[in-house]
Amino acid sequence: MKPQKRAMRRHHAKRLKAKRNHYHNVGSGGLVALGIVYRTPCLCSCWMCGNQRQYYGMRIQERRDRAMYSL
Repeated sequence: MKPQKRAMRRHHAKRLKAKRNHYHNVGSGGLVALGIVYRTPCLCSCWMCGNQRQYYGMRIQERRDRAMYSL
């Protein structure tokens, strides 16, 4: 692996851990909790927290766009 890629990956990991240290009261949870939140920042994947297209389909804008070009 190239040193630049490893350095960039470590840089982004450090940056995201510093940013997500304030997510869901993780600051007092320790390093294990911070590592979990770094990898998976969303608490759950319910219909309120998850991707809305997964539950409701395409947005109206996307439907119009596809309808316009499907003629």
